[in-house]
Amino acid sequence: RAARALALLGVNQLRLGRVVDGKASLDRAFSLDPYDVWAKNTLDLLDTFDGYTEVKTPRFVLVMEKKDAALLALYAAPLAEMAFDSLAARYGYRPAEPVRVEFFRSHADFSVRTVGLAGLGALGVCFGPVVAMDSPAARKVGEFNWGSTLWHEIAHTFTLGATDNRIPRWFSEGLSVLEERRARPSWGSDVTPEFLAAYAAGMLAPPSRMNDGFMRPRFPQEVILSYYQASLMAEWIERERGDAGIRAMLAGYKRGATTPTVVREVLGLDAAGLDARFDAFVRERFARELAAVTMEQGGEREQGIRWRGTFADAMRAATAAAERQRWDDAVRELERAKTLLPSYAGEDSPYRTLSQIHLTRGDTAGAIRELQAMTQRNELAYEANLELDALAAARGDVPAALAALDRTLYISPFDLGIHQRLAERAARVGRHPVVIRERQAVLALDPSDRVDAMYQLALAYANAGEVSAARREVLRALDLAPNFEKAQALLLSLQEKRP
Repeated sequence: RAARALALLGVNQLRLGRVVDGKASLDRAFSLDPYDVWAKNTLDLLDTFDGYTEVKTPRFVLVMEKKDAALLALYAAPLAEMAFDSLAARYGYRPAEPVRVEFFRSHADFSVRTVGLAGLGALGVCFGPVVAMDSPAARKVGEFNWGSTLWHEIAHTFTLGATDNRIPRWFSEGLSVLEERRARPSWGSDVTPEFLAAYAAGMLAPPSRMNDGFMRPRFPQEVILSYYQASLMAEWIERERGDAGIRAMLAGYKRGATTPTVVREVLGLDAAGLDARFDAFVRERFARELAAVTMEQGGEREQGIRWRGTFADAMRAATAAAERQRWDDAVRELERAKTLLPSYAGEDSPYRTLSQIHLTRGDTAGAIRELQAMTQRNELAYEANLELDALAAARGDVPAALAALDRTLYISPFDLGIHQRLAERAARVGRHPVVIRERQAVLALDPSDRVDAMYQLALAYANAGEVSAARREVLRALDLAPNFEKAQALLLSLQEKRP
């Protein structure tokens, strides 16, 4: 009869994937207290689940809105299975199957699913056996990479499960960001001027207290910077003790050991030794970068970190030269900035500006070179990838064009033209599985000429030697347009190939 207890029970049953039980508990809670906003919001969300469908793979249940499922499953299903294989091999652990992953077209719905209220700033959340995250439709194009977010959250499923949910947040987040970087070159956080300035100024919590950076942040950007710092910590531990060291730490947390105990057993260090060793690692790895970025006077007290240094000086000089169309001077300064901070590849980075200058001067090869460097470091570079595709394709570099277009799909997969171009480029180099997938994606986006899209999918199957699938698709096309001559000709050719 305790309404709040029943509401908490229901929300946590939902977090474990027990949807029917969770709804029953929330219904009981709401009947006792119809003014509980968390119960009301969550029940309203559950009412929308009629508009969702489940896509099942060998080890996952993907829950998506029906209008997105056919398209999104083409990419999410194989990516999730790939992540499972990679993470199971690394951690020597397999979570209970199936893992439930829910994609929400509305960020407010994702937020309610997670905490019962709208306004959560996260992109995804893992409860162990259940992952909830924004669909790529929930955000503006270029705001997040849904592919790396999915990989990140699945990694949490492994590290939470391997420790019976006893892993501290800093270590789980650090491993998840590190796994993003392993998954694809452009994925995962990389070093930024803000991180370098904050680290050099001593604003970030040391490893012995790294959980404070997540749970008790002292300035607005500390949480996001702590993600990258934690990933460096995980990378350093792996360098010192290998995969076995990571597994040993997870085992220590599973048996209930504290971080000081786990660090002493696995790394042989006390708190002071841990902080000193990690600091030496960071200062050695980023010696050039730390020398190029410093905190601006008073910058640490502002809403955002303000930084200066030789990198900023080079970028300002390049901008001034470019405004006067003194291209040689601008290129020289941008190359200097790139040398000082090579990992930084944002929209305001030297790579982006250099690509634009090269294009202005008619140097297509130079523009391609800079765009490749940028898109292989920046997981959000949607427009840069599209530019790279067009330039590479014009020069006949189909593999580079294919790679650029493929990267855009994990930022936003809803552009019909991108799928058509990807199918055409893949067909030119005989990448038949990609052609088939992209022709399926075109159909999933409900094109205006649906019959031709069916024919193109049938043709893709035929070119791949999948005669039965090709016959099925061409017959579907002819069912809608019996006089479609190209489809008739394809069907006759397929008849000749039958045993």
